[in-house]
Order: sequence, then structure tokens, then C-alpha cells
Amino acid sequence: MVITTTDFAHGATNKVEFVEEQAGGKGINVALQLKNLNLVPTCLGFNFSVGGEKLDHKLNTAEIPHSFEYVPGRLRTNTKLYEPSTNIMTELNQSGDFVPQVYVNQLIRHVKTAGAKGGLLVLSGSIPPGVPDDIYKTLAEIWSGPVILDATGKPLRLAAEGAPLYAIKPNMHELSATFNTTLSTPEEIINFCRKNLKHIPLVCVSMGEKGAVLVTKTAAYSAPARKVDVKSLHGAGDAMLAGLIHGLVTDKPPPELLRRGLAAASAKVQSNSWCSFAEFKAMLGKIPAPYIM
Repeated sequence: MVITTTDFAHGATNKVEFVEEQAGGKGINVALQLKNLNLVPTCLGFNFSVGGEKLDHKLNTAEIPHSFEYVPGRLRTNTKLYEPSTNIMTELNQSGDFVPQVYVNQLIRHVKTAGAKGGLLVLSGSIPPGVPDDIYKTLAEIWSGPVILDATGKPLRLAAEGAPLYAIKPNMHELSATFNTTLSTPEEIINFCRKNLKHIPLVCVSMGEKGAVLVTKTAAYSAPARKVDVKSLHGAGDAMLAGLIHGLVTDKPPPELLRRGLAAASAKVQSNSWCSFAEFKAMLGKIPAPYIM
């Protein structure tokens, strides 16, 4: 749920201007944006017996194939408070219901079977209670094709330090918190990645209104954010990841991957829905070539 308000006052009564309720989650969001970019993803993961039909309906309506592990419990509700006047998003995220080990084992077997066929695996989102922190590391190790990870905290650190990842896409705050450091400029991020994450072929770090950087094994690129009329920040990072993936599956070089990520994110924040392919292409024409650093 995304609630839009103006001049939010902590501890006071605030007027709600707009409420948007939608079934989603980071992996679901990426899949929905990919579908709008004319790609056809398949969703795997956990779903819950109470409320989970909302995710099924969302994906069925979008004609996105999915095969979940259905867990007893209730689908969580996250609340995001957006203030247009300050362009600040405050997030209140539930941890979700407990997932017993039997369902974790089922997911691992499911991913292993799907991974034998190759393809691109995108791992995205937080880890619900009961699921081990190294789940993304485990899934990356059993997948035969390239793996992209968008996570934070211990799941990101464990996977980044020991799994065969092709790419990661944290934002600068997630990267800083995960590795107990402070990163606030493109130069600091690039230096950190070159020192600590040089074994990962692609590291894309979003910086909000400051833009994003992309670090490869041989080069680094930085690009400012496009100034647009922001309607909602919800899903901007997921849209950026979808843009990067679009560039990967269409065999674009690293600078173009970054441009596509920024184009999708910029087009998304201009709307309360996922950007269309036409909107993506129009925005792409406005994104300049990244700086080489």
C-alpha cells in the first residue's frame, strides 16, 4: 500500500491525498516491469494461503507464468508513505509469516530443476522468517546460468562473498549497511566495488536523485538521474533492475545497461504504474551516455 500525503507531521494528524493498493513485492515488481518491456519472465518463490490469491490474480492478469511454493500463513502488507513536497518515501515493511523448512527444501528443488535449463535467474527481495540467510547463495550455486541479485543485509553479503553471481544491484544505502561502511559519492562506491566486489562482473548501485554507477571488471560508469516530475518513488529500484535485464538479454554493452536501467526507473517514477515499452523507449532517448570513471 502506498499512501501519498503532503507535509507529513510526525505525531500529528495528516491528510491522505492518494492511496494505491496493489499486489506485489520486489520480484513480482521486476516481473511486471519486464513484461511491459516485451519480455516474458516466470515467477518462482513463496506465496501464502491467506491473501496469496491476490498475487496469483495479479500475475494471471498480466499473463506472467508463475509456480509458487504455497505456505500456510498470511501474505504480508507493506505500507509506504510518500511525501511529494520533499520527495521522501518512508517504508513500513512487515517481516512476513514463518516459512517452515519443508517449503524451503521444496523451493530449492524447484529452482534446481528450472536451473538445469539455463537462462537468467533474478533473486530479489527480503528473506521471510524461517528461511536461512544463505538462501540466495544456495540458489545461485545450483543455477546453471547467470544470476542477478537485488537484496540487502546478510543475504546479500553471504551471496556476494561466496556465490557465483553475475550481477548485483543494491542502492548505496543498502551497500553501505550490508558491508558496514559509508558510501555517498560515485567515486567512493567505485573504489569500494573495485576493492571488495571485483569478482562480480557487474555491480550496479543506484543513488536515488544522484543517479547510478555501474562497475565492471575493467571499467566503471556513472550517470546522473534524469530530472522528471515524480509521482511515486515506489518500485523505482525494481524498474531499474528490469531495465538492466532488458539490456542484458538484448546483448547491450555495460554503458547501455546503465542507460536502460536509468530510463526504466525515470519513466516509472513519472507514473503510478509500470512504464510501457513506448515510455521506456522515449525516456531512453533522453538519457545521455554515462561518464567513464
